[in-house]
Amino acid sequence: MKEKRPQRNDFGIAVAVVVLIVAVAAAWVLARGKTPMTPASAQAQPQSSPLALPPPQSARGGITTTNPAAPPPAPEPTPAELASVPRTPTSELAQKLGAVTVIDVRDADSYIAGHVAGAMHIPLQYLPGEVPYLPKDKPIVTYCT
Repeated sequence: MKEKRPQRNDFGIAVAVVVLIVAVAAAWVLARGKTPMTPASAQAQPQSSPLALPPPQSARGGITTTNPAAPPPAPEPTPAELASVPRTPTSELAQKLGAVTVIDVRDADSYIAGHVAGAMHIPLQYLPGEVPYLPKDKPIVTYCT
């Protein structure tokens, strides 16, 4: 004679495990003191940490964003320094493309949107740190527009 085994209720166990996972996740969110945000509400209400420092102010009074891994920004050139920088017309640059090193100093989005063929991409804030690695055997042409 066969022995009857009690039937297991696998569905009930699965429901209990799911309820337990949801309860733990809810407790974790509540313990952190943050409520989940949708992308629309995240843009409307930026999160701030109680330990966050206020954003840095630039010399012009505007708020700037910083990247801890980024080198400090280069000092802004004076008008006299800007006036002393030689300018190269685009028609002349097109003739010299193989004989000069061309560097695009714009942000990544602008570079991706379009750049001079063969130009190196070094954002302006990183340029001072990259100078030792630039080729010394050719003139360097930078552009930002």
